[in-house]
Amino acid sequence: MMKLKRTYIPILYLFIGLICLSSQANARAERPQQKKIEKPKLEINGEIEETTDYFGRARYIGKVINREKVRIDFIKIEFILRNRIGEIIGKKTEYIKGQTHQFYDFEVSRSSLAAGKTGTFNIIIDIPAEDVYSYTFKITGKHYLYR
Repeated sequence: MMKLKRTYIPILYLFIGLICLSSQANARAERPQQKKIEKPKLEINGEIEETTDYFGRARYIGKVINREKVRIDFIKIEFILRNRIGEIIGKKTEYIKGQTHQFYDFEVSRSSLAAGKTGTFNIIIDIPAEDVYSYTFKITGKHYLYR
């Protein structure tokens, strides 16, 4: 059996100590906590432009404004398309293009809006535009607090 020389033991303790310090620093990092805002005040700013793309698919372009007094993150808009008899013929959810925000745990939201700010959306749905009779939409987002 090989004996360790005395010079290797302090290096081993130093290495183990660095690992312990590193794991403790990660445990102390601030983590985002979601605050319940039942219905954030996110609204369409102006009109939704209804067009067709080159292939005849339904396309919706517009702006979303944050009416809350705090930043809202991960804002997404969901479109539900219906035909003439009211059946759902398509559904699509996409994140808006807003401001970029990096959290302490290095997670990034590119669909954040500060209070009073505006973001855009451009949604193309694989449904022929002439098949769409009506649509509804829902805008959702999350607000995070830090300890």
